[in-house]
Formats: sequence, structure tokens, C-alpha cells
Amino acid sequence: MARSISGRKLAEWRRRLRRFHKSRQSIAVFCRQEGVSAPSFYVWRKRLAEADPQRPTAESPAGFRPVRLVPAAGVSVRLPGGTEFVVPLSDAEGLRTAIEVLARVDGERGGGRSC
Repeated sequence: MARSISGRKLAEWRRRLRRFHKSRQSIAVFCRQEGVSAPSFYVWRKRLAEADPQRPTAESPAGFRPVRLVPAAGVSVRLPGGTEFVVPLSDAEGLRTAIEVLARVDGERGGGRSC
């Protein structure tokens, strides 16, 4: 006979899994702080995912977390002859050209050394 799960327990574990997701902690650390076992965590995460597959409950099974990539403003380069410059990343061709030209100038100024 299958055991039924109380609504209170479901709500408690949903809240716990949301807290875990926001905590950015490992499962082991989070479970210690919450006073629950890691095996219970995994069981409840699976139960809730099966009960409502559209509802996010915690990190993905592969252990990845969502990230947001933010493009850098530019690249800072210091050449061997002492020249330092910053070039915006918005134009890859411009960045390549700037590096080539500055490397050549820096090499000439630095006694012929190249990058």
C-alpha cells in the first residue's frame, strides 16, 4: 500500500528546495544546516519533480546551476615592451587589428622583441 504524503510535508519540502536553490550551497552543507539527511533531500527532490515536472525544485541532476553571462567591457593587454592598452570586445576584427599593430610597434620600441 502506497503511503500518502501530507500537504504540510509537501509544502515544507518545496520551501526547503527553494531555499536550497537560492543558497548556492552544496547539498551536503545545506542539509547539515537544515537538519535533514542528504538521502532524504534526494528522495524529496525526485518526488516533487515527478509530482510537478514543470515546477523547478532545485539544481539539475547533473549538478549544473543556471548562470548569466555578462560580456566584459574590454580586454586589457600589456605587451613585453611595456605598452598597455584596453580594447572593447564589441568588435572582434578591431580587437585583432589593434593587437597586431600594437605588438609590431611595441616590438620595434622594445628592441625587436616580439610577443
